[in-house]
Amino acid sequence: MTRSDSAGVDSIDARTTVEIHLEELGQHSWLAALANTLTGTFGSAQFRFVARPRGAPDDRQAHVCVGATFPVMRFQDLDNETEPNAWSDVAHDRLAELDAELVRQGWRRSPTRGRHWWSTVYEPAARP
Repeated sequence: MTRSDSAGVDSIDARTTVEIHLEELGQHSWLAALANTLTGTFGSAQFRFVARPRGAPDDRQAHVCVGATFPVMRFQDLDNETEPNAWSDVAHDRLAELDAELVRQGWRRSPTRGRHWWSTVYEPAARP
């Protein structure tokens, strides 16, 4: 399940592009980060994908859309998609959910990519 932090593409400047970023749940709050650490099992933590304007500072207010969380081992190479990284299937599902929500809001995928496999870039769809 995704959460929209805005009214979609209509509330964003027409030249703005957004990019998918991966963040640890609680990244913006030390209390939430502590709870995430204490409740994780065997060194795992909850992560999520967020969409924010490309080049914007990592600030919760900049989030355009927030994806559902999924568990990741804290010291894992997140760019490594080879087995036995059990989190990878769930992460791909969460990314697909966020993608569908962004498209529903009026964004379209750009051929431009960021530096990670999840770093999809979106542009505002043409407005009538």
